[in-house]
Amino acid sequence: MELIQRPSLRQKVTLSPQVYQGLSILAMPVAELAQLVEAEMLENPTLEVEELESEAEEAPEEREERDAEDERAWDEWLEMYDDLDASETNAPRDPNAEAVNTDEFVGGILTFDEYLISQIGMLDISKDVAHAAQAIIGSLDADGFFDGLLSEIALQTGVSSKVVDEALKVVQQLDPPGVGAIDLAGALCLQMEYLEINEPLLDTIVRDHLDDIAANHYRKVARLLKVDEAEVRRVVEIMRTLNPRPAGAFSPGPSPGYIVPDLTLRRFDDDWLIIPNNEAAPALRVSPRYRSMLRSGSRADDETRRYLKERIRSAESFIRNVDRRKDTVSRIAEIILEVQAEFFEDGKGPLRPLRLEDVAVEIGVHLSTVSRGVTAKYMDTPYGLFELKHFFSGGYRTSSGFDIAATSIKQRLRELVLEEDAAKPISDQRIAELLRQEGVTVARRTVAKYREELAIEPSWARRRR
Repeated sequence: MELIQRPSLRQKVTLSPQVYQGLSILAMPVAELAQLVEAEMLENPTLEVEELESEAEEAPEEREERDAEDERAWDEWLEMYDDLDASETNAPRDPNAEAVNTDEFVGGILTFDEYLISQIGMLDISKDVAHAAQAIIGSLDADGFFDGLLSEIALQTGVSSKVVDEALKVVQQLDPPGVGAIDLAGALCLQMEYLEINEPLLDTIVRDHLDDIAANHYRKVARLLKVDEAEVRRVVEIMRTLNPRPAGAFSPGPSPGYIVPDLTLRRFDDDWLIIPNNEAAPALRVSPRYRSMLRSGSRADDETRRYLKERIRSAESFIRNVDRRKDTVSRIAEIILEVQAEFFEDGKGPLRPLRLEDVAVEIGVHLSTVSRGVTAKYMDTPYGLFELKHFFSGGYRTSSGFDIAATSIKQRLRELVLEEDAAKPISDQRIAELLRQEGVTVARRTVAKYREELAIEPSWARRRR
């Protein structure tokens, strides 16, 4: 077989750095965009924030009157300051005293392990027990249960099995109650002991009949324990106040982020105004000073001119991408405001169906552009802070001809579950029938899907006999 090289022409689509930057900027939350703008301004000296135009020149009479008012206000403030200063103690300041560092007061996130270990440090126990207890804490699962082997802890820490047993008991006395238990029954018993719940029947149920209680077999448990079924129900209600996941209430992980809205929606009389967040993403421009250095009459050498041309070209591309992002997000918000006008009347109206494809066609962009434009983008409204994605949903048409969004269907499903009889919870099929009676035809499997998305248990698990 002979190998021969032949030239060929092929078309290939590639993203230029400018286009890739534009896509990345569009997908960014506004807080990340603010950091990117700041970093870009530090890197590119030709990029700067566009300042507001100076106010019109005032008349001499208006300027004199304003200066007199400012002077009076300044004098009043000084007099008030003197009064406050006189009321403070006149103790001399220690020149050797260190200034307060306010950065030290910034809070951090304490992990679950760190929270437990900090409690170990406050106990009067031996070093070996404390060392073994720390190893046990490191072996706890996400729910706070100890799923390791005590023999492995003893081998890992080099202490005796007796010390490890004592360390496990120490961990099981820490906060939150129930932490360090071997299983669910042990966690519930530790919590009952901590809360001083003296219910022998409940203790027996927790140790021997948790599976039957989970399946709502109260009558079977009452028959096995030879007690009244009402008594079983009474102690089970007490058990429901306990936490089956001791570590569930603790919130480990990264520091909570702050949501910065891209847009603010405000109403003035009968008109709505969409206000972009110009503080986080300010208007940018290329510095006129550096532009002037490219003119033929400037003293800049050729190397400086080449550098400035490259930097200005980069700045102009960055400004276009930032402006395009602002324009895209604002146009999407305008369509949302128009389509969901009924919701914005009082913040309680139903949402109408709105799809990304419809918005893409309306503003003349690709579907992926709209998807990037609504993800992690928030709008501050008089009714709260909403992600733009919240207003997008498929929908149904009622028997009266009105369109209703799937989000509203989910809200109605939640209301029906909250209104149900706890002894006779309604099934998915019954919910579908009730929605059909209200004019919305939804399949039973769709109801089941919405119920799972809302983290609502099925009817058999919601039953309270």
